[in-house]
Amino acid sequence: MIFSFVTIAKGQIQTREVRGVVQDSTGRPLVGVTVRLYAKSDTMMASTNEHGRFIFNKVAASDFKLTFSLIGFQLFERHYTSNVLLPITELVTVNLKEQPHELQEIAVYGVIPVVIKQDTIQYNAKAYSVRKNALLEEMIKQMPGLQVDRNGNIDAQGQRVTRVKVNGKDFFDGDVLTATRNLPAEIVENVQIIDDYGDQANITGIKNTEPEKVLNVTIKEDKNFGTFGQVTAGGGVDANDKAHSRYIGSFSANKFKGNKQVSILGSTNNTNTSLFSFGDISGAGSRDGTDLSSMIDGGDGINSASSIGMNYRDEVAKGVSVYGGYTFTKRRNQTIGTTRLTSIYENRQINSLDEVKSLSDNIKHKLTWTVEANIDTANYLKITPTASYITNDLLSESHSAITDKRVFTDRLYKTSGTYSDPNFDIDLFYNHRFPTRGRNLSVIAKFEYYKRTRSDVANDFSTSIDSGYNNPQVGYQQFLQRVGNFSYNRSMLLGMSYMEPVTKRSYLELNYQYESNSIANARNTFDIDSVTARESLVDSLSIDYDYLFQTHQFGINYQGSLDRLKYTVGFALQPTKLDGKTPSRDVVTHINNLNFVPSARLQYAINKTSNLSLNYRGQNNQPAFTQIQPIRDVSNPQYIVVGNANLKPEFMNMVSVQYRSFNIQNGSSLFTNFSFTHIQDKVVTNRISTPNSTIQETAFLNANGYYDLRGFYHYSAPLAGKVLTLNLNGSMDYTNNLTYINNVRNVGRNMIFSQNLQVNFQIEDLLEADLRSSYTINKIRYNIPSFMDAGANTFSLGFGGKGYLPKKWIISADFSQNFNSGYSSSISANPTLLNVYIEKSFLQNDMLAIRLQGFDLFNKNTGVRREILGNSIMDMQNNRLARYFLVSLNIRLQKFPSEI
Repeated sequence: MIFSFVTIAKGQIQTREVRGVVQDSTGRPLVGVTVRLYAKSDTMMASTNEHGRFIFNKVAASDFKLTFSLIGFQLFERHYTSNVLLPITELVTVNLKEQPHELQEIAVYGVIPVVIKQDTIQYNAKAYSVRKNALLEEMIKQMPGLQVDRNGNIDAQGQRVTRVKVNGKDFFDGDVLTATRNLPAEIVENVQIIDDYGDQANITGIKNTEPEKVLNVTIKEDKNFGTFGQVTAGGGVDANDKAHSRYIGSFSANKFKGNKQVSILGSTNNTNTSLFSFGDISGAGSRDGTDLSSMIDGGDGINSASSIGMNYRDEVAKGVSVYGGYTFTKRRNQTIGTTRLTSIYENRQINSLDEVKSLSDNIKHKLTWTVEANIDTANYLKITPTASYITNDLLSESHSAITDKRVFTDRLYKTSGTYSDPNFDIDLFYNHRFPTRGRNLSVIAKFEYYKRTRSDVANDFSTSIDSGYNNPQVGYQQFLQRVGNFSYNRSMLLGMSYMEPVTKRSYLELNYQYESNSIANARNTFDIDSVTARESLVDSLSIDYDYLFQTHQFGINYQGSLDRLKYTVGFALQPTKLDGKTPSRDVVTHINNLNFVPSARLQYAINKTSNLSLNYRGQNNQPAFTQIQPIRDVSNPQYIVVGNANLKPEFMNMVSVQYRSFNIQNGSSLFTNFSFTHIQDKVVTNRISTPNSTIQETAFLNANGYYDLRGFYHYSAPLAGKVLTLNLNGSMDYTNNLTYINNVRNVGRNMIFSQNLQVNFQIEDLLEADLRSSYTINKIRYNIPSFMDAGANTFSLGFGGKGYLPKKWIISADFSQNFNSGYSSSISANPTLLNVYIEKSFLQNDMLAIRLQGFDLFNKNTGVRREILGNSIMDMQNNRLARYFLVSLNIRLQKFPSEI
C-alpha cells in the first residue's frame, strides 16, 4: 500500500490526506473494499474504486487504525503512524487473504515480478520459486539484472550492491551477506534495488552525487512476528594438506516482533567461505552468468575466518526508533603465488618474475548505532555514531629474477609489519518542514577521526650482474630498514539545503557545503645494522608533514516535473584550498582553485514498467597522501616512490545514461547503463628507469586527457514459461589512460570487453540446471611506437545442476572449464573444476539436513588475473583452496504465527 501524507496548514491544526491501494494475494486490485479509519478525534469510511484505490481527506490525527473488509476475504486491520517528514511515504502493500471456503471461486491472476519506479527496481518474491528452507540469496540469483558470486557479492545492473536494509533500516550495519545468507526466502515480501543518494537527497529530491546501490528487503506481514535460526557444523579432509582438516560452523538466532528485531550470529571456518554465510555449506556456490569461477572460491590463498555479531532494532518511544549492533571478525590469509611484471620503456623492457609468499592476520571490532526521531509533524532527526578498531600483522617474502637488456638482478625481499587503526565518526541529519507545502530546510554534519600507527621492517638482498662489459660486473646490495609511520586524519563535512516551492510542480533549492580534511603524518626511517641490530635515524628519508584540504560549495538547483518527466538543473561554485607544510625542511604548499560545477538530472517514465534517466555531475578528488608527501620512499629499493607536494586536486566530469524496462506480457527485462568520465588535472605517474640498472622510480604529476567510457547491459527472457530462462549480459570498459615514461607522455588505450550467456532450466521440486558461457578480452595499445601492444583472453564453459529425488534426497554437480590465453609464459592455468554433493533431509519441514560434498575433484583450482597500471602489465597466478571433502549437518528452526 502506498500512502501519501500531504500536510495542510489550517488554523492551528494540520490535516493530511490518507490514500492507499488494496489488492488480493496475487496483486490484483480489489473493488468495493470497505475501508474504515479510526482515530481519537474522528472516524471515517471509504470504498475502493476500480483500481483498488481509496482516499480520506482532512485527517487530523497522525496515529490511526485502518480496517479493510470485503465479502469472501478475511478482515484485516492495522495501526499506522503517518510519516511527518516526507510528503509521500511508502508502506507495505495490504493484501487481503481469501476465506478458505471461497478459494476455489477466486480467479487467480499472474504476479507482476518486477516494478520499476524512478530510482527503485522492486522484485515481487512471489514470482520466484525456491526450494523449501532456501535462503534469500538463492532467490536473488533468479532475479533479472542481479548477479551473485560465490562470495555473496551482488551486482545490480552492473554495479556492486554495497549495503542492505530490512524494512528500510540498516541490518548489521548494512552487511550484504548477513541478510542474504541468514534470512529465509519464505519470509520475504519484496526485494528492492535502490539508487540511494543519501538522506538529504531523499528528502529534497536533488540528486547530484554518485548513488549507492542499496538492497532493501521487506518482510511479509505475517512473518514480521516470529523466531527463526539455524546451526551448521561440518568437518572433513584436505587432499593436499593431510596435516590440516577442513571445518565449518555457524549459528544464527533471530526474533522479529513487529518493530522490534534481535539477531545474534556467529561463524567459523577454514573453507574460504565468506563471513556470515550461515548455513551455506554447499561448496558449489552460485551459478551466475557473470563469473563462472564463482562456483570455486574467488579469493586467493587459504583463508580461515571467525566472526560474531549482534543486531538490535526497536521503537523505544513514540516516533523514536533505535537500531545498530556490534560485530567482531578475525581473518587469516596465506597466499603463495607467481607474478610476472613487465615494465615497458622506450627501446627496453624490465621483466620481473616473482615467487611470493604472504601471511596476514586481521582483527576488527565495529560498533554502529542509529537513533531516528520524528520529533513532531515538522521535525526529524537522525544520529549515527560508529566506532571501529582494526589490527593487522603482515609477513611477506619474495624471490625475484629481474632482467632487462644487459642487467640481471637476483633478489630476496622480506617484509614484516604491524599496524592498528582506531576510527570514530558520527553522522547527523536534521530536517524541518515548514507549514507551506514544499518549503523545507535540512542540515547534515559528519565528523570523523582516523588514526594509524604502523611499523614495517624490510630486508632486501640483491645480486646484480651487468653484462655490458667485457668482464661482467657483479654487484651486491643489502638493505635492512625499519619505517615507522604515525598519522591521523580529522575530517568534517557541514551542509545545508533550503527548498522553496516556485509552482505546484517545481522547487528551487539553495545549498551550501563545507568540507575539511586534515592529515598529520610523521614518518621515521631507520637503518638497521645487520650485525649489531642497532638502529640509526636517516634524516633524508624521515619527515613530519601536515596538509589540509578544504572546499566550500555554493549551489542552486531548480527541480520540476511534467506528466512523465522529472528534471533538475543547477550549478555550483566550488573554491578549494590545499595547504601543506614541513617545518623541519621549510617545505610549504599552498594551492587554490575555483571550479564551476554544473549538474543536471532527467528522469522520464516511458510507461509503468520502463524509464530512462540522464545524469551529469562534477566532483573534486584530493591527491592521496602517498602521492603528495615530499619524500623519497626507498623501503622497496627496486621500486622507489617520490611524492609531489605541488599536486593539484583532480576534477571529474561524469555523464551517465540508464535505461530500465520490464515487459509484463512476455516477462522479459532489459537493463542498460552507459557512463563517460573525464578527469581534469588527473594525478598520473612518471616512471623513470635507472640506466644500467633494474631499479625503477615513480613520481607524480598532473596531466589532462584522461577519460573512461563504460557500458553494461543485462537481458533476461523466459523461453518456455518458467521452465527455461535466457540471460544475456555484457560489459565494456574503454580507458584512455595517461602515464609518463622517462618524462615522455604516454597514452595507453585499454579495453576490457566481457560477454556472458546463461540458460536456466527449472522444473519445480524436480530439477534445476543451467548452461553458461563467458568470454572476456583485455587489450591495451600504446601511442609510443616502440611499445608492444598486449592482450589476454579468457573463455569459460560451465554446467550446473541440482536434482530433487524421492525420499528427500538432493544431488548436485557443478562443472566449469576455463581457457586462458595471452598471459605470460610463466602464468599457465586452464582449470577444469568440478564440485558435487549429495544431501538428505529429515524430520518435519525438512529441518535437519546432512550433506556429503566433494570440492574441486580434479584439484585444479587456481587464480589467474591481469592488471594494467600505466606502463606495467602484471600477470598473477595465486594458490586457492583446492580439493577437499566435507560432511556437514544443518538444523533449521523457525516459528511464525499463522495470523498477525
